Amino acid sequence: MASRSILAIDIGSSALKAVQFAEDGTMLASSSAQISTAVGENGMRTQCPDDWWDAFCMAVARLPERADAEAIAFAGSMQNLIALADDARPIAPAILYSDRRLADGELAELEDRLPNDYASRVGNRPDPAHTILKLMCLERFIHRQTPALRFAFGAKDAVTFRLTGRSAVDPTVASTTGLMDLTSRTWDPVLLDTAGIDETRLPEILPADAVLGHLPQGIAHDLGIRADIPVFNGAGDAAAATWGAAAHVPGCAYAYVGTTGWVAATLPMSDAAAPRSVYTLADPIDSQRAIIVSPFLTAGSAMEWLAELTGSGVEELLAAASSLGDQKALPLFVPYLCGERGPFEDQYVRAAFLGLDRAHAAGAMAQSVMEGIACAIRHNMEAAGLPPAPLTVIGGGARSALQRQILADILQSEIAFPDASQETTALGIFRMIAPKLGLCGKSTPVNSIVRPRPSRHAHSDRRFATYLAASQFARDHARDLV
Repeated sequence: MASRSILAIDIGSSALKAVQFAEDGTMLASSSAQISTAVGENGMRTQCPDDWWDAFCMAVARLPERADAEAIAFAGSMQNLIALADDARPIAPAILYSDRRLADGELAELEDRLPNDYASRVGNRPDPAHTILKLMCLERFIHRQTPALRFAFGAKDAVTFRLTGRSAVDPTVASTTGLMDLTSRTWDPVLLDTAGIDETRLPEILPADAVLGHLPQGIAHDLGIRADIPVFNGAGDAAAATWGAAAHVPGCAYAYVGTTGWVAATLPMSDAAAPRSVYTLADPIDSQRAIIVSPFLTAGSAMEWLAELTGSGVEELLAAASSLGDQKALPLFVPYLCGERGPFEDQYVRAAFLGLDRAHAAGAMAQSVMEGIACAIRHNMEAAGLPPAPLTVIGGGARSALQRQILADILQSEIAFPDASQETTALGIFRMIAPKLGLCGKSTPVNSIVRPRPSRHAHSDRRFATYLAASQFARDHARDLV
């Protein structure tokens, strides 16, 4: 009997990854395609939904055994504003969660129009990235509207709509919009009225393991996949990563280090009822659980920025940083290259190197960037009240052994780094749908355990204290630099 396999598609901020899993959760093959972001000086951050589709087709076409797949499911970026026609084709560029075109004064005015009990309805305090605020001034973002206009909020939802003709969203993505009642997991009529949006323009809220339809013959032929296989709803990337890191049960925390990053854990819904200082997201399947997430805007993108600045490749920078060995007289980096979301919201704060010396070369700056990312993770974990150990770390931004060691030292905690960490989000999607297919995914394989170095504890505490002081200084003076 032929082995059964599943396709999991992860639409990330900078690339789409297609992963084929065997029936026990073993990765058989992986392929990726880049996704570009349009960036404007006014805070604009957009992507083209057609690019998601093209990247999907390209990545799947590179999987050698794709014809054997018997199901397909998706993860993707969340909290976007995506305008689609009835045929699922885009009407305008997708407005990303990181888009910051609304100034503080406009945001304050919009937030004043929200109901007084907004936070208790959605489980979160008003946040500039909540999609409801963009919907309340839609003309600022979408200049051409039609009677057939529909909205999607997750990148994967635009693709599944085009695949199946059914517009749907999972509870995790829906809870990032500011439109869903967290307790009932339904669109809130009061909030829809506040946004001026008719519910018929919104996707159905369905669990991640719901089947939206089956792959049409024509698309299946083009992709080289078997026709009529089920297309599952899937989940937002934060939920998929949580399940992939085996943190979908209470008591486990993890950190995701990709282009951006976050720290997260799962709680019983009863413990997550009151609005927190961090995000509360609905679990993609279990209505009695919630995921708390503290997101930060700059992770792996900081090393990419440094590579562009120095004219080096990222891998070259990582090698240069590793070759330095243990050095304590390094510059300190605060990583706010495009503002920050967690553990505080500030669209004006910016990054800085402190203590930069003429003798510091690119390798020293790269090591400082790694330390800055580690400090951001500790800052978010402490603010969210998450346990530092055991901590699973996933994502391509943590592929460097030195980055993981620096993180263990800053946290003063053991770090577990799973095998095939960059595919953990896709593995989470596999885990969500496996029971519906009669499969049992194995637990996350741990490739390495990194232990903190006791000799670095006092130094790490001093560096982190300085980081906190520098962070506050950067915030206090952010507007002086505008």
